[in-house]
Amino acid sequence: MRKFSKFIAIIALFLMGANTLNAQLNFLSGLEGGTYQALANDIKGASKQEINVLTSQGSVDNYKRLINDDNNIYVTFLQYDVLLANELQNPDLRKNIRVLLPMFLDEEIQIITKKGSGIENLKDLRGKKVAVGTREQGTFVTAQTIKQRTQTAWIDVVMNSNDAYKALLKGDIDAYFYVGGVPVASLVALGKDAPIQLVNIKSKALSDIYTSKKIRKGTYPWQTTTVKTFAVPTIVAVNIKDMSKDTQRKLNQLLKDTEKGLKGFQKTGHPKWKDVSTRNQAIDWPFYYMRPVVD
Repeated sequence: MRKFSKFIAIIALFLMGANTLNAQLNFLSGLEGGTYQALANDIKGASKQEINVLTSQGSVDNYKRLINDDNNIYVTFLQYDVLLANELQNPDLRKNIRVLLPMFLDEEIQIITKKGSGIENLKDLRGKKVAVGTREQGTFVTAQTIKQRTQTAWIDVVMNSNDAYKALLKGDIDAYFYVGGVPVASLVALGKDAPIQLVNIKSKALSDIYTSKKIRKGTYPWQTTTVKTFAVPTIVAVNIKDMSKDTQRKLNQLLKDTEKGLKGFQKTGHPKWKDVSTRNQAIDWPFYYMRPVVD
């Protein structure tokens, strides 16, 4: 009898653990203090279900965790160029990865240098030490694409974008890339006295991949001039491989909540919601369509 009771207790604990795992939807965002995290938290706040917003090392890290089903990660933000780059290595990627939300935003490509550095344009980066993110970040993919397309021979320094600011002030690097929807909270938090500026990114060699953008003066407290740049399309992606019915229900609810909350997000959420588009013909990828879940 005691053995049976012990067995029942073990089963009960197991079921409690399983229920805990199924109680919430894991939403992988991005760097701490970045735009992905802010947008995911806005969605979480408007959702009728429990959502666990997780941070990551960036878009490449997100992709790896999405396809490996790490900790039941079924939904994440991804830079579109990261997805396309990985499709070259894995032609079957479209079988399982889907665009979840009818929501597309552009993440501005930002190159940051010290005020008075003399670095104003891409050509000024030649021979300079430039932090390009880590290999887990979409920033790394974008920086390498720009380097190859424009033939700008800077010196790569592999470094997390969130660590690059201190390295810049110490003189360890001359500039750094940060790909994120403006305004990036961590860059805003540097305050008006931050001795930095943005670099113009202008090149016809990039216009067939990225979208032309301007980052207007005053976007950041320390920004005194308007600069030209490009932006990377960003999507919310899901992995449908071996997806449970419970996860399908959660994704259906996530779609409903986000579509319903979009206007509210644009009024009270992160400023980047104002740039969100529900139609983007440039995204050539299969969609996840909400459908009834039959038990």
